[in-house]
Amino acid sequence: MRRGSLKGYSGRINRVVKIKGDRVEHFIHGTPETTFEQALRNNWPFEDHDVKKSKLRLVTEKGVDVTKSTLSSHEGTVLVEFLP
Repeated sequence: MRRGSLKGYSGRINRVVKIKGDRVEHFIHGTPETTFEQALRNNWPFEDHDVKKSKLRLVTEKGVDVTKSTLSSHEGTVLVEFLP
């Protein structure tokens, strides 16, 4: 066993996102320093929306904007709000 390694830890964090008001959940992932927006765009699950043109905001279930926050900053489900 290597010193400082955690069993099963690959250096990636998984998070759950869903469109606000929708029941379908999707997984996104990235390094702990990856922002929620970067991870979502890198793991784009929404066929009805263009990954490059979509303007969006990611918020916690309490309404806190985590769009530019790192994946390590929040553990719960994040809601995707598409902006006009």
